Amino acid sequence: MKRYKILSCIIAVLTVMGACKKEEAYLEKSDSKENAVVYVSRKANAQKIIVYPAKDTVVSYDFGASFAAVGLPLNNITVRFKIDDKAFDSVNVVRTSQNLTPYSKLPESAYTISALDVTISSGAITSNLASLKYNSKNLDPNKVYMLPISIVDASGYKINPSLKTMFITTVKYKAPEILADRTGWALSASSTQAGDGSLASVIDGDLATFWHSQYSPTVLPYPHWIQVDMLTLTNVTSISMAPRNNNNTGFTKFNLKGSIDGSVWTDLLTAKAMDPNLKALQNYELDAPTKVRFLKLEMTEGPQDYTHLAEFQVFKVK
Repeated sequence: MKRYKILSCIIAVLTVMGACKKEEAYLEKSDSKENAVVYVSRKANAQKIIVYPAKDTVVSYDFGASFAAVGLPLNNITVRFKIDDKAFDSVNVVRTSQNLTPYSKLPESAYTISALDVTISSGAITSNLASLKYNSKNLDPNKVYMLPISIVDASGYKINPSLKTMFITTVKYKAPEILADRTGWALSASSTQAGDGSLASVIDGDLATFWHSQYSPTVLPYPHWIQVDMLTLTNVTSISMAPRNNNNTGFTKFNLKGSIDGSVWTDLLTAKAMDPNLKALQNYELDAPTKVRFLKLEMTEGPQDYTHLAEFQVFKVK
């Protein structure tokens, strides 16, 4: 028993000594760059700028850099940031491929940055902070903005590639929407198949009814269209559509145009995808609320030459 206690004491002492040595290693200053990285502080990695409600006041937040290694830096580390145009373009290429609205670059007139150089001091793991200040009165609440700021140099230390950029973004303001009243709306179409659905079915609120383009005595090919007269100027924010619920041969691509007078048309949505297999309302948001009286749904592609539609809804803001 006595020997067991002595052995236990020895193991305990060795464990404490090992822990002390490990702790000392993490506290030791070194100028070695092996296995050491510099990165954007996690807190600043994804910042959101508030653009609504607009306030005529300057808003500020801070950002900086951090150091990671076994040990602490022996010398000061100067970390240089820059506005990263290449990252901006790369993100927009991806957004465009996903049919998302590309970011606008945060305008230089809307913000100031106190410095693009910060310093991680000897023996520290975080830098001093730089400040970005902006005024939301200088920003359009209907746009989505982005400003990527990347580390480009860290006194020879490796920069973590996945944490080198701070993406400052805005979220487009979305006003509370209401479903537009469809009472009395006037409809027209490129064609309607007699005896198989009706044009009025697309605004009757019943997903079981539908409109069908002409397929007899001859099939009329794409493009097909439906035009809606909402009778008054309407500040349109989005539309919702539902395909025919007992058939999946409807259109798969469409455009949406808007007009104030029914003569001059503006593109509101272009080359959007519609899923004829999803038997529910599918929503499509405009880039910004747009005042129009007339809407024209242009159906451009589908598995058959004909097409059909169960429901067409419009959402608006006052």
